[in-house]
Amino acid sequence: VQVLPIDLPNALRLANASNPTIAVAQTRVQEAFYALRQAEVAWLPNLDAGPTYVRHDGQLQNSSGLVFPVSKQNFFIGGGAAMSVDTSSARFGPLIARRLLQAQTATAQAVTDHIQLDVALAYLDLLPAYGALAVNAATLDMARYMTREAEAAVRAGLGKTPADVNRARTELDLRLQERVGLEAQAAQVSARLAQFLLLEPTVDLRPAEPTLVPISLVPPEAPLQEMVATGLMNRPELAADRALVSAALARWRQSQVGPLFPRLEVSYAAGDFGGGTHDELGHWGSRGDGQAQAVWELRNFGLGNVYDARTRRAEFTEANLHVTELEAQIGAEVTAAAKTVRAHWRNLQTAQEGVQQAENMWARLQRLVFGMAGPARQWDPLEALLAEQALNQARQQYVNEVVNYNKAQFQLYTAMGQPPLEALPRAVCVPVPFPAAPVSSRSPTGR
Repeated sequence: VQVLPIDLPNALRLANASNPTIAVAQTRVQEAFYALRQAEVAWLPNLDAGPTYVRHDGQLQNSSGLVFPVSKQNFFIGGGAAMSVDTSSARFGPLIARRLLQAQTATAQAVTDHIQLDVALAYLDLLPAYGALAVNAATLDMARYMTREAEAAVRAGLGKTPADVNRARTELDLRLQERVGLEAQAAQVSARLAQFLLLEPTVDLRPAEPTLVPISLVPPEAPLQEMVATGLMNRPELAADRALVSAALARWRQSQVGPLFPRLEVSYAAGDFGGGTHDELGHWGSRGDGQAQAVWELRNFGLGNVYDARTRRAEFTEANLHVTELEAQIGAEVTAAAKTVRAHWRNLQTAQEGVQQAENMWARLQRLVFGMAGPARQWDPLEALLAEQALNQARQQYVNEVVNYNKAQFQLYTAMGQPPLEALPRAVCVPVPFPAAPVSSRSPTGR
């Protein structure tokens, strides 16, 4: 199995370069761009060229109403230009297309932000997976140490019961089983992150930096109103909806003044023409034909135009209401994310205190006879087991709180409309007395 160390900046860059969802969103921006270019050239005529052959055999009526048999044919070869333009669409089409391009560009940015957030969260899930393995390694060292001490206590006749060794060995076996489960969880998280990055699913992704510390992108004490205002200014989803409102307004305006704009039909063709009666094809000479027409139209006695304008007005109202709805949603998302950050910030301090207390308890027990002997100088397995389990639980809880705090920070930053990749230069490591996961596993006795 290929082992690939990876850090968060490289994971986000890989997502930008290879994620198909981001690529689809960017392709839609290109589609909107070329739709704008097409709308801008609506005034240009079409160029036509080629031959035309006409054959008629049978009755024909002239302008005086007389019907008579005719057999004739003609042939024309040449080219020309023709233009059929709805001037209303030519006037408003580029404006609408430009707003749709802005909306699609903002939507693509929103898609990129959400994919980057998913990748960041998947990477942050990788950290506790390996952090838990580091905690488990340290706990395994303690469990092995307790097993050795239990065996030594029984040999020295200081054990309470012969079951003390069995209890210590059971704890060691449970920690070994726990490690297998943690390795499986790490493999699952690695496969999920590889899926986001379009890497081989068999690759084993591991954090390039094993140290797990809390980071701050947004100060937890920042005023909530300022964070909400930042989200309302910067969220790309809101920019997309506002552009759609502008497009709906342009459509409504077009439906109101559309009947004042004519449809222009202009064409001109020139070339060589020849023909004659029956099978004769002669009398060749040059020929040119031109036509220009302007037509104003009221659909369905004008009622069709009235109802079309009302439909467009309803669409404009709907787009505005959707913006209002999205503003409320963004405000709620920023508020919830900010409060989550503050809650995890408080829990961080409690979790740190819990680890310190558990480590102090384990250290005090180590200083006693055989590492853990009671007043009667007998081996006390329960005291050792409780100390080991308490330290393991405190460390695991600390790992989870650090990761949850970091996740909440990225969620808040994204809710405020800032892409996760741009957040990295602003990331500040929070000073902590010790990293969440043990940096290296060693015997708790220093042996």
